[in-house]
Amino acid sequence: MITSIKVRAPSSTANLGPGFDVFGLALDAFYDEIIFTKTSKSTTTNKPWHGIRILTTDDVPKEPQQNTAGLVIKAMKQKFKIKSGIEIKIKKGVPAGFGMGSSAASAAAAALGFNRLFNLKLDNKTLIKCAGIGEKASAGTIHYDNVAASLLGGFVVVKTKPFDVIRLEPPKDLVLCVAIPKIRV
Repeated sequence: MITSIKVRAPSSTANLGPGFDVFGLALDAFYDEIIFTKTSKSTTTNKPWHGIRILTTDDVPKEPQQNTAGLVIKAMKQKFKIKSGIEIKIKKGVPAGFGMGSSAASAAAAALGFNRLFNLKLDNKTLIKCAGIGEKASAGTIHYDNVAASLLGGFVVVKTKPFDVIRLEPPKDLVLCVAIPKIRV
């Protein structure tokens, strides 16, 4: 039985051209890394954040209800009725506030790591939907374009009604130049 696991998720960019909230592209420029560890502290039904602990030295919220990864973990614990506590150590490699999918990388890593830690065997669409919940922490609403790219890699096209994601493999010799201005949004 697995009690701890480490996962990484890449940076991404979205809203490419006319593809607002539809197109996403994984970038191998930066990665977030999360270590998940099961703990004995279990969840009680009247305290949904009980049993989730976030450890980080980076400048991100440490309260689960304000953290992208924390929102994903809470939602997945409730949806799949996981009572075990969980500790997550977040190492931010994707810079926040530059349009590089920082929140999406954490959300994607959270969904992927939780799935593997508890052997849920979820399909990609379910993982993307779970990861999308984490975008509420930064964007205020659910978005799937960046999280789909961070989870699946490559170029993604997201359709919301009905929900579907198409992944396309970019050409091997494709080179992107990403300009990162010295301003944060």
